[in-house]
Amino acid sequence: MDNYIRVYENAFSDELCDRLINKFESTPEGNRERHDMGEMHFSQVNFRACGWKEEQDELVNIFLSHTKKYTADVGVTTEFPQKYALEDIRLKKYSPDGYDQFGPHVDVVDKSTSTRFLVFFVYLNDNVSGGTHFDRINLTSPCKKGSILIFPPLWTHLHSGLKPIDKPKYIVGSYLHYVAHD
Repeated sequence: MDNYIRVYENAFSDELCDRLINKFESTPEGNRERHDMGEMHFSQVNFRACGWKEEQDELVNIFLSHTKKYTADVGVTTEFPQKYALEDIRLKKYSPDGYDQFGPHVDVVDKSTSTRFLVFFVYLNDNVSGGTHFDRINLTSPCKKGSILIFPPLWTHLHSGLKPIDKPKYIVGSYLHYVAHD
C-alpha cells in the first residue's frame, strides 16, 4: 500500500512557503474558516474564496508537474484518468495548542467527495511533530518545509494530521477530481 504514498522534497521554494504563511497570517479573521468537530480542529483559507488567484495559478502548475512525477514513479500509465480537475486549494493552520489536529480519517466518504482520486499536501514549514501518519501501515510523512505528499484519498489510506508541538503547522492541500468525458 505504501507504494502509492510519495513525498517529493523541495516542491515549493522557501520563498513561496514563507509568502503563503505571511499571506495567511495577514488575512482577516473573518475570511478564515474554523473547523472544530470530532477529530478535526484547524483554521483555513480557501484560495478562490479569498481571491488568491496569482498564488492559485502558481500552485496549480506545481501540482500538475508533480502529478507527472507521481504517475511515473508509481508506474501508472493508461489507467490514470486522461481528464481531471483540481479541487479548490486550501491553506490550513494547526496551532500548537494540544488541540488542533485532524484525527484518523479518509478524504472520500460520500457522494459529494467521491470524485477525489489523488491528494496533495504541502508542508509550508518544518515542525517537530505535525506530519501525516498513515495509521494502518504505521508510516509517518515528516512535516518538512516545501515537501509535497501525494497519495490516494480513499479508504485504503486512513491517515491523521498530527498535532504540532512547538509552533504552528501550515499546509496547503488539494485533490485531483474525476471529470466527465466529452
